[in-house]
Amino acid sequence: MGERGLLILLLAGLCVPVYNQIRKYVFVETVKGWSEAQRYCRENHIDLATVRSQEEATQLLSIVGASVRDSWIGLYRDDTQNWQWSNSDDVIYSNWRADVFCASVNSDGKWTDLPCHLQKAFMCYKETSNITERYTLIEELKTWTEAQQYCREHHTDLVSIKNASENEELVKKAQGKPFWIGLFNEPWKWSHQGDNYTFHNWSNGEPNNGGGDENCVKMSKKGEWNDAPCNNQKSFFCCEDSDPTSPPSTPVSRLI
Repeated sequence: MGERGLLILLLAGLCVPVYNQIRKYVFVETVKGWSEAQRYCRENHIDLATVRSQEEATQLLSIVGASVRDSWIGLYRDDTQNWQWSNSDDVIYSNWRADVFCASVNSDGKWTDLPCHLQKAFMCYKETSNITERYTLIEELKTWTEAQQYCREHHTDLVSIKNASENEELVKKAQGKPFWIGLFNEPWKWSHQGDNYTFHNWSNGEPNNGGGDENCVKMSKKGEWNDAPCNNQKSFFCCEDSDPTSPPSTPVSRLI
């Protein structure tokens, strides 16, 4: 299908929260690379779509034609390192070369970055003056996110490590068992300026940066996300402004 035959299907829906304004989702059936899709959306609408909830993902897939193929959304991976502690402590100490997403300590005390969906033991800490109760190794295997949730519910948070002596102390407490710590790298950002990355719906085992070049995100016909090479050719979702005083519109088709 050529540029003149682009089929655009519109659906009213919340898209971008920055200006507290109702916007419309736009599904573009013609396939493009992620950057070309971004350029098209910015020239003809606002930007590639931001997805902030499962309800919004369901809205997108309810557009006629959108549920039969993988399509680009506005999420992409920033190449800059953005490592941070789960409890917001400053990153003043490290013991590694970091390339992936979540951090684990090996039996020798060295740190390893791993995909966050792997299941490992983890170390919680508790804000207390009692040193013996400060750190707790949980040997039940969990993903990094599950570990963070457990620590926050039962202790204070996943542990942050501020110096080499503290690192050594935790390794001894773990008695040779590798464990998650609270350090993670959140490189994902939305194309539209100002949109926070607060919701995700990754497929099982994703993102995995397969081949080292999967820096853009596609949404499957089931609504699940997967990182993929940005030069892959896919349909895509845009956002456009809508008058917030107007009643919601029904899906329509338009040829351009």
